[in-house]
Amino acid sequence: MKFLTAFFVITAARACTDILVTPGASFEGSAMIAYNADSPTLFGSIYHYSANYSWTSIYDWDSGVYLGDIQPETETTYNVVGNSNEYGLVIGESTFGGVRILAYNQTDAKIDYGSLIWLTLQRAKTVPEAIQTMVHLMDTYGYASAGESFSLADASGQVWMMEVIGRGNDIWDEQGQRKLGAVWVAQRIPDGMVAAHANQARITTFPREDPTNCLYAEDVVEVAVHYGLYDAEADPLAFSFADVYDPLDFIGARQGEARVWSIFSQISADPAFAQHYQEYALGNDLDQDVGSGLFASPYRPRPLVWSLEENAENSSLRSKEKQKSTTQYHNERSIATAKTGWSFVAEIRPHMPRELAVVSWYAMDDSSTAPRVPVYGSSRQIAKPFTGKGSQDGVTTSLLQMDWSKAFWVQNLVSNWCYSRYADVYPVLRREIDDLQADLSEKVKQVDQIALELYQEKGPDAAIGYVTLFGVNTGNAVHDKWQSLFGALFARFRDFYTIVPKNDEPVCGCQAVEPGMSEAVKQRIVQETGDHYKVAKGDKDHPDLLNGENAKESVGTFFISGKDGDGDLFTAIL
Repeated sequence: MKFLTAFFVITAARACTDILVTPGASFEGSAMIAYNADSPTLFGSIYHYSANYSWTSIYDWDSGVYLGDIQPETETTYNVVGNSNEYGLVIGESTFGGVRILAYNQTDAKIDYGSLIWLTLQRAKTVPEAIQTMVHLMDTYGYASAGESFSLADASGQVWMMEVIGRGNDIWDEQGQRKLGAVWVAQRIPDGMVAAHANQARITTFPREDPTNCLYAEDVVEVAVHYGLYDAEADPLAFSFADVYDPLDFIGARQGEARVWSIFSQISADPAFAQHYQEYALGNDLDQDVGSGLFASPYRPRPLVWSLEENAENSSLRSKEKQKSTTQYHNERSIATAKTGWSFVAEIRPHMPRELAVVSWYAMDDSSTAPRVPVYGSSRQIAKPFTGKGSQDGVTTSLLQMDWSKAFWVQNLVSNWCYSRYADVYPVLRREIDDLQADLSEKVKQVDQIALELYQEKGPDAAIGYVTLFGVNTGNAVHDKWQSLFGALFARFRDFYTIVPKNDEPVCGCQAVEPGMSEAVKQRIVQETGDHYKVAKGDKDHPDLLNGENAKESVGTFFISGKDGDGDLFTAIL
């Protein structure tokens, strides 16, 4: 894909990352939304709601808690596959949380951000319709979540970002009724530009007289003034949604904005971009510190923020003894993360009929270590390894029962095996993924051509049937391939060895290679342990280390070293 520059009109529970690409910024003229749904308790599956499906009982997507019932409101709903529908509408999100007085703070609210996505996909065809639908649902039934950034695109190629946060419990209308819902701002990304958001609000100031490119709640400033978040005497036109409703702090910058910085640093036409904004984002390399372990992993365990008790000198004149103090630290938060439930990259092609406009490439785990399968937004069936209901459906899916028939579990097996030997396994896995994606990309081009012919000759139903079958067959084939890949990786990388073929070896037809440790890890061990692991002279297993004329006498002796009861080093000859 071809990226031109970053979009800086938008700012120079689930922790997600979104990338929004307009048609003019992509090689093939497609709009794109990339989205990670990141949560350790999220089961990876592609949700499917058939056309005219009636969904009225609302359960919170994050917690599974029942929120209440709503009215159907419309007899006609659209076919929804994952985060897209049959009309080419796509919606993603990332949670920014926002100020505590408004986050998760609306009594009797029934619509959470997850349900809001799928209810809207059932009811809207375009981004403007989607924004109108989302506002209507929130204002009618209340908004039950924290601050959210939504990514929206449609078959016409429009790409928008919309940010919302609840009104809380203390806003009233002219009739004395409590106002439910949320305050919000939505901006269209100019064609040729790229935007991103990652758990930090992005929209700052915004135009008020340009409804083609910017929409907003009429009381977006008044609500902030009411809660003391914005000075009543300040200029309303200077109002910044992000700065007021989600003030930036250290963690927001280092773990949220740093991800956006890293995205823009790779695609910006300005070679000085990364350095210019580095102080803002403070994004550092992840592979080289002690957290990378023996195999240079870029991943870090949770929680991302952790505490350490450290010794501190007591400044009292009466005492010089050391006291314990607690210091907070944090792990870097990479875009690709181990806890991803599922992710997708949606291609929205304005040059295709709306039933064929969206192809979403789904992975059921970490976006860096899992394969992506193509699924059309009009598909009427999903391959069984990828099917499943979610907590928004009132369904509990156990994460304590391994199931070989599900893509989520098999892709997690491969990913976790990669984490255990990252430096050795990831290059092999990366080649497998790249080869698979290249092959499937070519197949999608062929499917597009055949589907278009069917569409023109026999109508939309024939084309939809064909792309549905393609998605099902491809999903099943990729699942089978990944099962075999796990077996191959397990056999090749086990017990800290790398097993390679060696046909003339009569025992196993293979050779066990010891990959050892990197120089950086070796140096770290010596720095931290001194001579604790140093081989003593005279070791029977290393005669090359024996001392001259005493060599013969020393062969067969065994040396041990350690510390005695007083903490002094000793060496003993056995």
